[in-house]
Amino acid sequence: MRVRDDYRWLENGGSQEVRRWSRAQNRAARSFLDALPARPYLLRHYHQLFRRGLTFWVALRYAGGRLFAMRWDTRGDRPTLEVFPSSHALRRPHRFLDPRRFDQKGMPASIDRYAPSWDGRHVAVSVSLGGTEESDLTLLDGRSSRRTGEVVHRAARAGAGGSLAWTPGSDGFYYTRFPAPGERRKEDLEFYQQLYFHRLGTSDDEDLYALGKDFPRIAEVKVSSIPNRPAFLVAVAHGDGGDFEFWSGDGQAPWHAISKPHDRVVGGALGRDGRVYLLSRKGAPRGKVLSLPNVGEGLAASSTLLQEGRWVIDDLVATPRFLFLVEELGGEGRLRAIDLRSGAVHTAKTPRPSVVEGVAPLEGDEVLFHLSTFLEPPQVLRWSPGRGPPRRTPLSARAPVRLPNLEVKREVATSRDGTKVPMWLVRRRAARHDGPQPLLLRGYGGYGISTRPQYMVWESAWLAAGGAVVETMLRGGGEFGEGWHRAGMLTKKQNVFDDFLACAEHLVSKKHTSPEKLAIEGGSNGGLLMGAALTQRPELFRAVVAHVAVLDSLRSEMEVNGQFNVTEFGTVKDRAQFRSLHAYSPYHHVEDGTPYPSVLFATGENDRRVNPFHSRKMVARLQAASTSDAPVLLRTSGSSGHGMVRTSEIVEMLADVQAFLLDRLGMDTPHRTRLRSGRTGEGKRA
Repeated sequence: MRVRDDYRWLENGGSQEVRRWSRAQNRAARSFLDALPARPYLLRHYHQLFRRGLTFWVALRYAGGRLFAMRWDTRGDRPTLEVFPSSHALRRPHRFLDPRRFDQKGMPASIDRYAPSWDGRHVAVSVSLGGTEESDLTLLDGRSSRRTGEVVHRAARAGAGGSLAWTPGSDGFYYTRFPAPGERRKEDLEFYQQLYFHRLGTSDDEDLYALGKDFPRIAEVKVSSIPNRPAFLVAVAHGDGGDFEFWSGDGQAPWHAISKPHDRVVGGALGRDGRVYLLSRKGAPRGKVLSLPNVGEGLAASSTLLQEGRWVIDDLVATPRFLFLVEELGGEGRLRAIDLRSGAVHTAKTPRPSVVEGVAPLEGDEVLFHLSTFLEPPQVLRWSPGRGPPRRTPLSARAPVRLPNLEVKREVATSRDGTKVPMWLVRRRAARHDGPQPLLLRGYGGYGISTRPQYMVWESAWLAAGGAVVETMLRGGGEFGEGWHRAGMLTKKQNVFDDFLACAEHLVSKKHTSPEKLAIEGGSNGGLLMGAALTQRPELFRAVVAHVAVLDSLRSEMEVNGQFNVTEFGTVKDRAQFRSLHAYSPYHHVEDGTPYPSVLFATGENDRRVNPFHSRKMVARLQAASTSDAPVLLRTSGSSGHGMVRTSEIVEMLADVQAFLLDRLGMDTPHRTRLRSGRTGEGKRA
């Protein structure tokens, strides 16, 4: 098969010609966006919203009697690491680490991950520059936050990430390490991730190999431990498609293989009683829970603790007495706890629709967890099973703006092959709904990642202007278990696009919107979805926004992260998978003489997950092919990667995207909207 690629030259981001081309595209995009009538208002709106303050607390870690947490306060420059004196004193945190300490030559630093030792005396942090997600481990004193002088190199890269787990005595940690120059070929230095052990007070040149020489080239290794005994659990993903092997060890005896990919074990947790709890999808696509007697056993010694049910089990978290289950079903979530002594099952009472994430064990059997809904700010709740409902903590966010009186309505579309595809429709309750209204349709559909309820504060101006938002739950995601995921991966990827297009057609047929009032938005794998929808049904949409999008599916695996993605998308080296990739690759299906809708592509120069060349090539091809007068814009950030680092960049991006959508859909600027502090109206599920 002959494949045409007129813009291969735009892949060389380091060439002066490409740099000049990119700068010219950015100037054109800025000229268009800055002239939009709504942008000045929206810029003020989001600056005011951010100044009022919305605080997100994530990555909660309890260690040494204190609670560590990442804090993103919209009034600040970027997320910081904070520490509370105890898990009950959650009102006055101490600023432990501001990543600006690591800024270099105008490149903003961000904390990618951190891990306090179990006694809280030490903290290991991964800090990267400009959103590259490439970092070493820096050791900090757990009280003063001063650097100890110890640095562990080659600990994290964008493709496979990084991980570490402290010993119970807090004298060292197991961590993931990438090859050093000379250990592997140059093209392999961001692969072959292995597990090493670092003892505090020593050079990383003395670190000991632990595990991983036989792992695949695209291994992604995660290691975990518990505070009360020497037990370690290692999850090894074979790329991003959902295949894992698991190992366990005690730091003394040789590491023990628990499972291989064909065993379909996809998650696990170390019990405080020495047992190992595993999440298995073998014969149970929604998940069942297995129990091993100790870390030295394999699956042959396992027993079934919990059979597969209607809800999908996403994660396991163990405390001394309970095993917590993070579950979901079709865009809703819940948290349950199994009493490991009596077998009784407790369910946390939470609103609907909502989602539970980030369960963090505290003292005893108490946990903190995150709760997200469409209409209320994110909450952090405390729960002790059997002692009443979850309680709101001071880490719960307060609304910086009153959203319009909204309703959340569930809709279901029928895809091309008859599959039912659900979605959430969020819109103003007071608006008339007897005719089409401006609507923003979103989707993702990949890696088993689920679309979940998220607070609609960033859409506040859009909703106030009379727009609606729809979040889709497409195959390829995990909303209904592994079967739902696998029905949208590899050679079945077209199902994802069919599902999304079916949702758009459903919303038009039900007169919720019309093609002239329909915009779509997605990022990364969701950006691929935008490109596929744009090229397969350009007449169905008025405007398209794609962030850090995968758009040339045939060249994606030539990049580092693209090689980790082949187990999800497929490879051009396999005939059937090549044909599937070519059949939907957006870049290769731009047709000359087609009147394409308005398009805004946004990318970051430092993106190590999705190379900016995808957006460059797609924009060049669309600009040459389209016969409409609709703009095709490329917005490139020079100081970000796969995500924004600075708060100011997020404000600018929100104003640009919202102004673009309001303009393209012919909506009035909501000048009369006023930000008011206080709680959001509860709204109601329709």
